Amino acid sequence: MGALPNFRISPAQELRMDLAGDVRAALRGCMLEVITYAVADPNRTPVARAVYEDSIGDPHLVEAFDAVAKAYAVGDTFGRIGELFSKFMDDASAHYVETLAEAIEDPERQLDVSFELPARRK
Repeated sequence: MGALPNFRISPAQELRMDLAGDVRAALRGCMLEVITYAVADPNRTPVARAVYEDSIGDPHLVEAFDAVAKAYAVGDTFGRIGELFSKFMDDASAHYVETLAEAIEDPERQLDVSFELPARRK
């Protein structure tokens, strides 16, 4: 019987895998992204907004979002609109994870990120 390959992931790969899972859970839970820098107060942003804002400027993601808006505007089926939006969110979330990972890995930025539920209003 042959030896099984010894798969190892790097710390960078592990960080990205962990972030991808955290982002998916945060999107499902309508959570806030909490960015903490070493020298500033935490910044709280809804994760869905952070993913969208991170996509701005990337031509591929802008084009994907425009496709969703155009499909809605012309009255495409909800199935088609959902398919386009899911594709946009998958790609935008992956881009966002990479943006976060790079910021976390940058020793000059000293960024930390976590996710939390928003405070309930009374």
